[in-house]
Amino acid sequence: MWMNSRVQVATCLSLLALPALAQSEAPETSLTPPQLERAEPETSEETSEAPAPVPEPAPVDVDPAETLATDDPPEKTLAITADPAAFAACTAALTELGASFEPVAPIRDEDDGSCGIAQPIRLDAAAPGVALNPDTFLRCETALALSQWVTRTVLPAAEVLSERGAVTSLQHGSSYICRRRNNSPTGKPSEHSYGNALDIMGVGFADGSMLAIEPREREGTLEEAFQDAIRAGACLSFTTVLGPGSDAAHANHLHFDIKARNGGFRLCQ
Repeated sequence: MWMNSRVQVATCLSLLALPALAQSEAPETSLTPPQLERAEPETSEETSEAPAPVPEPAPVDVDPAETLATDDPPEKTLAITADPAAFAACTAALTELGASFEPVAPIRDEDDGSCGIAQPIRLDAAAPGVALNPDTFLRCETALALSQWVTRTVLPAAEVLSERGAVTSLQHGSSYICRRRNNSPTGKPSEHSYGNALDIMGVGFADGSMLAIEPREREGTLEEAFQDAIRAGACLSFTTVLGPGSDAAHANHLHFDIKARNGGFRLCQ
């Protein structure tokens, strides 16, 4: 009887110890709360896609001495001047201004197909009594611009130099010549290569004197005023006018040309 009681007591004590034992042997568990899912920010086609790269502007072969070459057409050919109707209108306008000229055979360069004039003229006098030296070969449009300049600007301005007499000649350095800009061995052709340009070196007068184009800044003379006046007035007839002060290459002449640019832009320096 006593033995049964002891067994029962021991059994009860064992049963009471089981929860504690189970708790002590249970593996550790993390009490860290589960990670929250982060919401992705809203995106759109405007923000999710990188903007298209802006292309770098192509390098431009700019020659500030002869032209602002930002819109050059493909390499010019003789065909650009082969317009009989335009040529007839141009020569009629030259005749009306009293210029002395003669149409001559097309000018071509055997070594460089980008040079030449399809309908050139030899211009002997830009206005009555105003000869050109040496021989001058140009497109008619260039000759007409020169004749207009002489008539509108040079002859009236020369009245301030009345002691020299009338203007009798224009001395130039080059008219048509097949070459690259600034006489470089390579690069784009000069406007001279198409008969579009002329370099005026000096103005001759009846008394035999020659007023040379040269740097005259702050001379304070009538010669300076005359040179400034004919240079400024040239931009009414030509699309490019450069001279002393533009750069070293133009210190001793006035460069004129009729290069066509977008929007009718004129480069006058």
